Amino acid sequence: MNIVSAKYLYNQDGETKTHIQLNLSTDGAGDTRYKHIPIDTSRDSYNEIMDMVDAGTLTIADAD
Repeated sequence: MNIVSAKYLYNQDGETKTHIQLNLSTDGAGDTRYKHIPIDTSRDSYNEIMDMVDAGTLTIADAD
């Protein structure tokens, strides 16, 4: 998976992180592809993302 950028998403309280939004790419029409990973340590996809963070190959920004 080619990740361009990543950021946390929060629930309505603005404090609890719920997902990580991955920007995967922009296609020829200018549309950006996103993937949302729930913050859940039992999910392989979440653990893979956190392994990238631990390795220093991915930084997750706070929500806008």
